[in-house]
Amino acid sequence: MLAAPAQTTAPQAPLTCRVGVYVTALRDLNLAEKSFSAEFWVWSVCPSETLKPLKSFKVLNVKKLKSSYDLVSISKNLTGSFSTKENLYWSQIRVNAIFSYSWNVSNYPFDRHTLTIPIQEAIQDTSQFVYTPDFDHSGYQLSSDLDGWKIAKFKLTEEKVPYATTFGNPELTSPQNSYSRLVVSLDLQRVKLFSFFKLTIGVYIAFAVAMLSFFYDSKETSLASPRRAIFIGSLFAALLNMRVQETVIGRTEDLTLIDQIHIATILYIFGAGVVAVYSRLTSESGQAKYAKRLDRRFFFRLFTLSFVVLNVIAIAYAIIMG
Repeated sequence: MLAAPAQTTAPQAPLTCRVGVYVTALRDLNLAEKSFSAEFWVWSVCPSETLKPLKSFKVLNVKKLKSSYDLVSISKNLTGSFSTKENLYWSQIRVNAIFSYSWNVSNYPFDRHTLTIPIQEAIQDTSQFVYTPDFDHSGYQLSSDLDGWKIAKFKLTEEKVPYATTFGNPELTSPQNSYSRLVVSLDLQRVKLFSFFKLTIGVYIAFAVAMLSFFYDSKETSLASPRRAIFIGSLFAALLNMRVQETVIGRTEDLTLIDQIHIATILYIFGAGVVAVYSRLTSESGQAKYAKRLDRRFFFRLFTLSFVVLNVIAIAYAIIMG
């Protein structure tokens, strides 16, 4: 007689609550401190009073956090959610937080950024509980003043995040846990570009002044010659302006668009100085007219046009890449 096959119990689906996020303010978008501040509401709608995800969630990537929790209230189920339940349990929490964010300012001020607000269940793993995103009611406050920025896109997603550790649990021989995470993504674009003009006007003027040196007499050899004074003044102005931009966009190891413009200008000024030496040597060899013609008709045009072309290419690339 054959033995009856053993019955296997189907794994139960994890419990869930509908959770949404509404961002009411973004402020202090601090490039130098690599941070931003956000104020937002998080709410949960649960089919059971025992489920309280707003008491067990954790906001990630924060430097500072302040929150205020509203008590759970019993509400009539008029939305069709959890359709078998007559009453649902609704609660909400208001959060003010300062988030860490590494601003990539390589293409400043044409840079685009995606700010994220990650919220994760901190106690129950995904075998016990997962978030159900409330897409219909989540969003952001349209009247938020971002001072030079605009929100191009809002997105809410749920992720199951595994951890490569057993957290020391002696009953586990390999990592098995993952936790439900809700991520708010806000795509930001700049709408005010006047800062680019303020950061580059000094270096562009330094370049323009340096180009004027091609119209000075190359036969003058004294240390106080106008041509030499122009090079020194232009180079000093470019280097000083390069230091100023660090106070605006912060120190970064990336080669930013502003850095590229400054470095190109410094190299062009140095190149103009090399041309001045060549022009003086040519004049001393009895070819003063030829040296003047090279300065004004060839080198001036070559330096100016190539500098403009390089800037157009660099700026266009920054605009495209964002």
